[in-house]
Amino acid sequence: MGRPPLLAAARRRPSMTFALAGGAFALWYVLADPVVALLTGGDPAAPAAPMAVLIAGGFLGGGLLASLLWRRLGGANSRVRGALVGGLVGLLALPVPMYLLELAVVVMEGNPFEAPVGMGAVAALVRGVVLFLVVPLLLGALGVIATLGGTVVVGAVTGVVLAWE
Repeated sequence: MGRPPLLAAARRRPSMTFALAGGAFALWYVLADPVVALLTGGDPAAPAAPMAVLIAGGFLGGGLLASLLWRRLGGANSRVRGALVGGLVGLLALPVPMYLLELAVVVMEGNPFEAPVGMGAVAALVRGVVLFLVVPLLLGALGVIATLGGTVVVGAVTGVVLAWE
């Protein structure tokens, strides 16, 4: 029995599949509250503009990490491995929107990590780089809590579907 054409196309382009899954989950996450408010007769509030960065980050995070990890870790070799690699992609994709938001802050307002007065240039540079790398990772970890692990689940399900024989 042959694979359905959509599944075959998804298996040929796993990074695009993860990108679409990540972007769709981010879109659902951003629009869930306004849609529920609209359906229940409440006053739906439009999502804030930075939420678009979360959607772009979900798309980019899923796609970029899948292109780095899926084939190298052998995600297509078995459903279990597909679930593990997909879950890892979902977990590590969370900091990507945070990096995008941080870059947007740098572009709009300058360095958010101003060095304390009297700190040397090298120490200030090291401090800025460490904070630039650590803060999005921390926010991404907190995102796992905010989404109730949804990105990990979406990644794992996507991995299982792509590894399905």
